[in-house]
Amino acid sequence: MTILSTQTFSPHALPTIYVTQADHEILTNLADANGGRALGGRVLAGEMDRALIVEPGQAPRPFAGIGSTVHYQDLTSGQDRTVRLSLPRDASIDNHRVSVVAPVGAALIGMTAGETFRWTDDEGRTRGIRVLAVDN
Repeated sequence: MTILSTQTFSPHALPTIYVTQADHEILTNLADANGGRALGGRVLAGEMDRALIVEPGQAPRPFAGIGSTVHYQDLTSGQDRTVRLSLPRDASIDNHRVSVVAPVGAALIGMTAGETFRWTDDEGRTRGIRVLAVDN
């Protein structure tokens, strides 16, 4: 798996991601539990390794955390989607709740509006998302 992550202003930089201490603990434990078995767990583990831990309201802009509603564009299909980031037990496609250990959920965690994240899936296809808005 390759992570090709970019911000809108720099094609080579990883976007800064933010998490609260409480979310970091939960997300790190989920990533460890999923280990190298699933792509989403691997993406989440990498993101937690580089995340900036902040107090709620301390980040310069609202960021996506557990329970956040995120409006994003799927760069592969061009479609805009709105999902709520959920723990695996609460995920529901019918209710637009995506698990934080799903590849898209892991990619959205910690992101702020305007940022882009790209990764290569297990079949070698490049996937990407652009965050349009975050509602906490």
